[in-house]
Amino acid sequence: MKIHLRHKLFSTLVMFVFLTTTAAAQNFFHKRAEGYRAPINLLWDEDEEEEEDTIRGFGFGLNLGGYFASKKTANFYNGVGNTADVGQNEVRYYSIEERLNLTPQTIQQINTFYNSTGYFLPNDAYPVNMRYLPSFSVGFQMKYNFNRYSAVIANLSGIKLKSADVFTIQFVGTSAQQNGQNDVRPFNITGSEQRLNINLGYRQGWYMNDAGNFYLQFGGSMLGTKVQNVAVRVADTSYELFLGASNPNQIQNFQPRTDIGFGGYFALGTEFWFNKGYTADISFGFSRDKMILLYLEENGWNKWLQLTFSI
Repeated sequence: MKIHLRHKLFSTLVMFVFLTTTAAAQNFFHKRAEGYRAPINLLWDEDEEEEEDTIRGFGFGLNLGGYFASKKTANFYNGVGNTADVGQNEVRYYSIEERLNLTPQTIQQINTFYNSTGYFLPNDAYPVNMRYLPSFSVGFQMKYNFNRYSAVIANLSGIKLKSADVFTIQFVGTSAQQNGQNDVRPFNITGSEQRLNINLGYRQGWYMNDAGNFYLQFGGSMLGTKVQNVAVRVADTSYELFLGASNPNQIQNFQPRTDIGFGGYFALGTEFWFNKGYTADISFGFSRDKMILLYLEENGWNKWLQLTFSI
């Protein structure tokens, strides 16, 4: 009888412990599950709000890159010249042959230097397929982000261009000419130009990963061009081809105007995001611009590769 009572009490105690433990375990895991769900939702909402606030608004950046100009206007610097006044304080664009025969002093200097009795430019002396050298561009960017993927972009870049080639002079009375050979020698001709390029457009991006977007960008373009000079190098002397029209013996300062043309552009690139809205993007773009160099007007494609750092 005592054994049966002890057994009954033990069974009741075991059952009580089992039920208590089971209830506690269920309550513990239920609270754990609820506890993990709440922070996930909370963090998700906070991330969305933080991303929205951080990315929307104005940003400013620095542009650095390479500029590859259309060759459409490069032959302006080939030294053929223009007989008309270029409209800058009665300044004329002289041809190479005109310039090198402009004064007796110049003729004497060249003949003495090359030990010749005379010289002239052959029919094929002038270059006909000049190109611009790849150039460095630097500028600023202003951006307004509607969200992470869409923005209005304004870019301003300054570029210094150089066009270089060779022309030829045939000398008379030198030792080579006296031996029955044509004494034809190459010489350098260079032209320099400044450009100001302003682009205003819209950017649309697409998610690539958490750190970056791929984007397309398009809009309008304004190109300002300013001819700096055209010069040839002969007899260790540089001869400018822009001279006073009324008095060519007096070299006047050429103060060129800036001519402005309009066009459109298209670019594609990748944008990388850092903490608190800092970005860096690399893009390749091309624009169809109207290029005006004094009396010459041409439409052509200019291209650029650009790296931008923004805040």
